[in-house]
Amino acid sequence: MHAYSRREKGPFIAINCAAIPDTLLESELFGYERGAFSGAVEARPGKFELAHGGTLFLDEIGDMPLVLQSKLLRVLQEREIYRLSAREPRRIDVRIIAATNQEPESLIRIGRFREDLYYRLNVVRITLPPLRERGDDILLLAERFLNLHRRGDNQAQQGFSPEAREKLLNYSWPGNVRELENVIAQAALGARGHLLTAEDLALNELSLRSAVTTSTLEQARARRSKSFLPNSLDKFLRQPNASWWRKHWH
Repeated sequence: MHAYSRREKGPFIAINCAAIPDTLLESELFGYERGAFSGAVEARPGKFELAHGGTLFLDEIGDMPLVLQSKLLRVLQEREIYRLSAREPRRIDVRIIAATNQEPESLIRIGRFREDLYYRLNVVRITLPPLRERGDDILLLAERFLNLHRRGDNQAQQGFSPEAREKLLNYSWPGNVRELENVIAQAALGARGHLLTAEDLALNELSLRSAVTTSTLEQARARRSKSFLPNSLDKFLRQPNASWWRKHWH
């Protein structure tokens, strides 16, 4: 979305809201002035300032503390931020993309996510299906991870045997993309030969599905253009009430 927008030449900044302690997340997002706290020997911009003119990706926003959610809501409304200990606001021009692996509506019901913030963020919603429902994407990602993790003697590995492809497609992937990458990385380190085989893939047999599906990487690439993401965006932008977004998509 960033690369194909008018902000493509601007910065793309990502932050995982679940990976940073609550006490540090505010300073990471908004920055701080010199002397804001012990150890703040110089001023530092936050992610919002670093993303000025571009895109800020808030991953795992469902884990953001409520007190920061209220501050984020104000930033979205006013388009300005205050560094910690700052007296004057700083104007920002940032597109926000937020993601969570939890159902926002459920978080709202149990009081863990602000409803007003949810509706402020929920302009264009794209639901990303779990890996097990994404068919040929599994093979494309597996090929990508193999190219990424093969090293040294494993440079000779060129792909996957038909049995390995079948095993990848028939696994339920409870750990989604992270599990897939770990499996391919482990296989690339220990496998011998030009192709990874089904025996090289350390998968939980209990998570293997009984349905048999076969596909080649070439077939998967041919169907890439039919992926749910471009279709979802195209379907949204073709709606009559989306004329403003078609004109101002940035």
